Amino acid sequence: MYITIKQVQKLIDEGHSRIKIKRAEHIQTVNLKKVQVGKGERTFFICPCCGKSAYKLYLDNTENFKCVHCTSVNPYEGIQNTTKGGYVYLQYKMERFAMNCGIGSFEYPFDYKKHPKPKGKHIDKWNKNLAIMQALENMRFQSILYQKAWNPKTVKSIVNGKNIFLSLSLEKLKRYFYPFDTGILRY
Repeated sequence: MYITIKQVQKLIDEGHSRIKIKRAEHIQTVNLKKVQVGKGERTFFICPCCGKSAYKLYLDNTENFKCVHCTSVNPYEGIQNTTKGGYVYLQYKMERFAMNCGIGSFEYPFDYKKHPKPKGKHIDKWNKNLAIMQALENMRFQSILYQKAWNPKTVKSIVNGKNIFLSLSLEKLKRYFYPFDTGILRY
């Protein structure tokens, strides 16, 4: 598990220079650092262990968030030793996409009906993110059922929103299987 700067952007916009991360009964304070880049600035976490700037902090087995260099957790563990395009690979892609787009944690099989639009999110963007997740779930289920390994280009076309089947309704993506390999748009 990890936390990114994007996830605390609201606190950064409010002017906070440190944040508190609550996990169960454990509370950890992490400082933030602003760095000049070009004509603007970018905010990073300051690793509580080594003091380096980090965009992501990973949860270590000590229940503390640390940078990738200080943690004993391998950030690529979820994708190592898997068949590229297989169901474990697709699960990894789904979990990363869900964290990055604001869906957060979810249960398998993914069901778009369990994720209503949060207040303040644009409806079209939210529905596109749900369609991507539902298409990945469709591919994952096909991979489990038929031992199919999808072409990584196909998976990338879904994650990037460049597959023609993403224009289908969420209900159709949930109910029916589609040959996503044939729907890649050229870009």
